[in-house]
Amino acid sequence: MTATKPLPPHGSLSRHKYHGCKCDTCYEGYRTYQRSRYRKRGYGTWQPYVDAEPIRQHLLNLRAQGIGFTRVAELAGLHSATVGGFLYDSGVNSPRKQKARPEIAARILAITAESTQPWRTDATGTRRRLQALAANGWPMKSLAPHLGLHPATVARLLQQDYVYGSTAEAVADAYQKLAGARPEQHGVTPGLTRRARNHAEREGWRTPQWWDDMGDIDDPAFDPDKADAEPSFRERAALRREEIIHLAWSGHEPEHIRERLHNEVSISTVRNIVREWQTGQKRSRRPAAA
Repeated sequence: MTATKPLPPHGSLSRHKYHGCKCDTCYEGYRTYQRSRYRKRGYGTWQPYVDAEPIRQHLLNLRAQGIGFTRVAELAGLHSATVGGFLYDSGVNSPRKQKARPEIAARILAITAESTQPWRTDATGTRRRLQALAANGWPMKSLAPHLGLHPATVARLLQQDYVYGSTAEAVADAYQKLAGARPEQHGVTPGLTRRARNHAEREGWRTPQWWDDMGDIDDPAFDPDKADAEPSFRERAALRREEIIHLAWSGHEPEHIRERLHNEVSISTVRNIVREWQTGQKRSRRPAAA
């Protein structure tokens, strides 16, 4: 019997884009992704794909030092086939990869001969994963049993620049399992969950969903505050236009679309954008001749 692969969680881009879910949670996830895309375009950092040759050379260099691509995949939290695809053809119709997602490239390039040592690795990803779980309502003490660590040790990890490689792997594994889980389902009381979320909000910690949409959780050079910067007027207008078209495509009437956008735009603007999308012709914005 062939096992059925579970659907991505509600709120993820893939659940909405590739599986057609139109619930409010998935739609909000789609909006978050679009906001991120427009911000990155505004900063000139939007790169859907990057050249894969640096990845291949990096893997060849690691192999010369005795570190195979399967070990790299394990350390980067990727499937071995994903990493191996940058070195070898997967078949007649699947040649070696020439392009890569930036987040995939960053995870592979972050693996160095030094980082494979169990005693020292950068703690950025570890801190951010713990902070993200806290933003979802996980108290540090409640995470300790899932990490195999003492509660006091978990709290200290938030202050460290480097951690043991085994600790980083333990946190990454727990994050993978708990990011989509409700703390209450694991015995955490609602009061402790609420307290953890409030503390995370005061500290400005991002949720796992935010990191899924924005990426770069392991990149020390990535600045979440810049990513959260308010978009310009033109970026907001372009974002609203795309949202209106998306909602029209989903079958919503102009009046309902305006409600979904919290009445941020006039009904005439919504109707005009929908009409342009339906007809494929943009309206003239020049004033009529006297």
